[in-house]
Amino acid sequence: MRLQQAHARALAEAGVLSAEELADVKAGLERIESRFAGRPCPSSPDEDLHTWVETALVDTVGGAGRKVHTARSRNDQVATLLRMYVIDAGERLADALASLARTACRRAEEWSALPMPMMTHQQFAAPGTAGFWVLRYAAALERLRRHVLWCAAQWRRECPLGSGAVAGSSIRVDRRIQARELGFDGPSASALESTSTRDECVELLALAAQAALHLQSFAADVICFSQTPLGWVRYPAEFGTGSSMMPNKRNPDAMELLRGECCAVAAAHGQAVLLLKGLPSGYNRDLQCLKPLVRRAAEGLIRLCSLADAFLGRLEFDPDRLTESMRLGAMDATMRMEELVRRGTPLRDAHHRVAEQVAQGATGGRDAAALLESYCTIGGANPAETRGVAAALLARLTGASEQFG
Repeated sequence: MRLQQAHARALAEAGVLSAEELADVKAGLERIESRFAGRPCPSSPDEDLHTWVETALVDTVGGAGRKVHTARSRNDQVATLLRMYVIDAGERLADALASLARTACRRAEEWSALPMPMMTHQQFAAPGTAGFWVLRYAAALERLRRHVLWCAAQWRRECPLGSGAVAGSSIRVDRRIQARELGFDGPSASALESTSTRDECVELLALAAQAALHLQSFAADVICFSQTPLGWVRYPAEFGTGSSMMPNKRNPDAMELLRGECCAVAAAHGQAVLLLKGLPSGYNRDLQCLKPLVRRAAEGLIRLCSLADAFLGRLEFDPDRLTESMRLGAMDATMRMEELVRRGTPLRDAHHRVAEQVAQGATGGRDAAALLESYCTIGGANPAETRGVAAALLARLTGASEQFG
């Protein structure tokens, strides 16, 4: 009803509604909202919800209700309400990403010194920690959170209401009033652009797809870590099931479902792009197909973030299995090579020399803690660096001064 009231106020300023009519309209809208808010729209011959609201208003306040549609169209109403939904969904998604990122930061600090093999090409590659692994997700989700909030601020800059069907109106309605009442910075610059496009929907779905890709990677990692040959994690029992036939099995159901459900989020972006591909200027009914896509993807992703958040809070690693794995794959080879480089050996010579040692089964004999402490670059797997980055991300996630930066 905010949209209806904002438009009514602009109509009153334009002289279309008297002060008494404006008061009647506001009171009527409040009565309709108190009666029907949160309930299904009653059965009606009206074409859509917007027309039903207008009909209900006429039934409630009489003649003043017949004036409310002046200088607007369902086209600009739909564009405005959808943009308002996208802003709200984006801010709620940012909150969900922040919650999951905070949990990842806390686990990164907790696991910062728990040695764990890092992989490339699914092969053991270099020493790291469980904290360093989960910090990857904290960093990605925090960055996406900032991007979503920045986009939400951009979506709030221009209000489509008052664009009319396609080209505005000859009634001198001050669109700045509508924008201000609805929390926008100002009116949109082009009525044709406002009614033709849905860029905010595509942008939200693109960001949602990015977040879904990270959640899929998280799920895939955990599933890999819980496989019998590795057994690195103690998979939380409440997030899995047993086999109906094999009593020895525990299945990582929640992570498999997380991985699978994220596909629908990513697919929504592709479907939206195809829906908009080649549309001519002006409103086209194809645009209506975007609304369920946006809603399902946004609400679904928020729920999936909550699932991942709850799961990560219960996940635990098996230090003994990790220690066993740290002895495999000659993971100290790169550090042995770099030690030769520090002594003056050219890199390629050092690389060949250590490769020969590895082929002959030689190991450096250094324990995992010493290997981890030797990392010295920003963003590396040194436990102190992991804790520092996690603390900085937590501060950014909770700091009031850093909203978009």
